[in-house]
Amino acid sequence: LKADCSDILVVNSRERVVKAMELKVPDRVPIYEMHVSTKIAAVVLNKSPSQVLAHNPPALFDLIASGKRVDLSKINRRIAEELVEIYTKLGLDWIRVSGAYTKVPEVKKLGENTWLVDGAVLKWSGESMWNLSEPKHYDPDEIVREFREKEVEVDYRVLDILREVVKRAKGEFFISFDADGSWGPIVSRHNLLKHVLVWTRRRPDAVKAIIDYYTRLAIEYGKAAIDEGADAIQMCVDYGCGTRPWMSPSMFREFIKPALKKQCDAFKKKGAFAVLHSDGNIESLLPDIVDAGISAYQGIDVMAGMSLKKVKEMYGDKICLVGNVDPKVIEFGTKEDVAREVDRCLREGAPGGGYVLSASANISICTNAENFFFMIEYAKKKGVYRSMK
Repeated sequence: LKADCSDILVVNSRERVVKAMELKVPDRVPIYEMHVSTKIAAVVLNKSPSQVLAHNPPALFDLIASGKRVDLSKINRRIAEELVEIYTKLGLDWIRVSGAYTKVPEVKKLGENTWLVDGAVLKWSGESMWNLSEPKHYDPDEIVREFREKEVEVDYRVLDILREVVKRAKGEFFISFDADGSWGPIVSRHNLLKHVLVWTRRRPDAVKAIIDYYTRLAIEYGKAAIDEGADAIQMCVDYGCGTRPWMSPSMFREFIKPALKKQCDAFKKKGAFAVLHSDGNIESLLPDIVDAGISAYQGIDVMAGMSLKKVKEMYGDKICLVGNVDPKVIEFGTKEDVAREVDRCLREGAPGGGYVLSASANISICTNAENFFFMIEYAKKKGVYRSMK
């Protein structure tokens, strides 16, 4: 690898990621992980998995179900402390923050990874919480009435974890906050997703009403997060599932691209970067995604057939690329396999700058802490631009 090292001076992790976001060459390739699994986080923190609260709703639900008194301000502060400690000890450059807990729910334990929470049955998949009580049927007329009349209201307590992380790590780490309204709130609800995919043909007004509301909401939360100190807003969208996107390029242009562009414009106008995370093979959507104004694309789902080399060749001069290390290799490979995978990603993504190494999608269900630690240390050693040949 050969890179232009004329603008290579970097002081800390934040500057390293900012240079990558600006498509410049830092001292070395920055390293990120959007969701360190509970089992790996437990090793980092020297705790049992049940004691880890960061990205681990089951721990909080079990705590409430046990009858113990819960102080949410202390819970949110502890999550912030854990995040900073996890990312510091791992030596990562970018901390991802999601929304804080804002109320103590009524919780009853129903079974392994299943709870009754405020009357809804919730099940933890290992990486996401699914509402098993979601309505099976949605009335498009009711949807239109509800979402067209719904006012956007921001609960600033959602930013409590972000505030604590900013206090501890602002200026040292690159910090992102989650906010999306273009597709994330739809794809996270299975039954609603099924209806929306049908409604794109039969009731486009209902689809647009939903997306318009959630986009306005995401913009307000994103702007508030930027005011609190976030360097970027990460839009977790999952436009794809497996080897194909949920929608055709024409459907994307009609329903989703305008919402994505509004978000990108709003976040960038506030001085932050707009980072898109998506699982699945979304190659056919990338021309419009890039045109909508994203700063970076995180994921590049190798398990769904996405090629970092191809995406770099097509869009590397327009957006920062983040990801593509195969989580299967981290989980099941040897250290030699992990080294080869990191070498591939550096070879395909690093030339010319504008690349952040991370797992493709995330390691939210991985358990192989030893391989993950090795990946980070190996990437730090091999990702130094001056030594790349």
